[in-house]
Amino acid sequence: MKVLKKLLIVVGVVSLTSCNQQPNVAPQEPVDSSAIVIENIMTRVSVRQFTSEPIAKTDLQVILKAGLQAPSAMNAQDWQVRIVTNQEMLNTLSGFMLKTEMGKGMAERLGGKNAFANAPAVAFVAAETGDKATAYNREDTALLSENILLTAHALGLGATYQAAPARMINDSAEAKDYLKAAFGFPDNAELINIIIMGHPAENPAVKDRDQSKGRIIE
Repeated sequence: MKVLKKLLIVVGVVSLTSCNQQPNVAPQEPVDSSAIVIENIMTRVSVRQFTSEPIAKTDLQVILKAGLQAPSAMNAQDWQVRIVTNQEMLNTLSGFMLKTEMGKGMAERLGGKNAFANAPAVAFVAAETGDKATAYNREDTALLSENILLTAHALGLGATYQAAPARMINDSAEAKDYLKAAFGFPDNAELINIIIMGHPAENPAVKDRDQSKGRIIE
């Protein structure tokens, strides 16, 4: 559900009404932003099948900005992220990936699709390494990735966090070199995960969570 867009529409209507000072317009109900956020979290699912419709650039900009708004240890922001929509580049990278041992098995499961399930957009999330990076750079990338997943869902898109394709790239010298050359990753960037995104071509149900795994201790 496009909860974020609905919220923006409601806010826009309220602002327009206020500016025009329409005396006969009924007052708008207050927006329960906490309920919107919680519903977005509770209804997010992993989507792996997409239509061919491209994602609007404005939506991708929102997704990227929200991802970069994630918290990080000591505000180090020790991450690098690239959202790629160029299918030729994705197919080239996929060709290198599917030549790896892990990739050969994946190719059979994909049934002719590239290593990214032919997703219209793929986010590549890397952790910065070296002296300026913190010991929590991987944890920071996880926070960034969750922001991307939730924002994509709020915009009515489907997305899935994947670690295996990142391992395939890291295991292939060709893939690693292409990743840095084509997408402009610095030498100190270590790819941690990818996120495939697009307009959903499936509607998977939300899976139950084991509530016994969490406790409140008073």
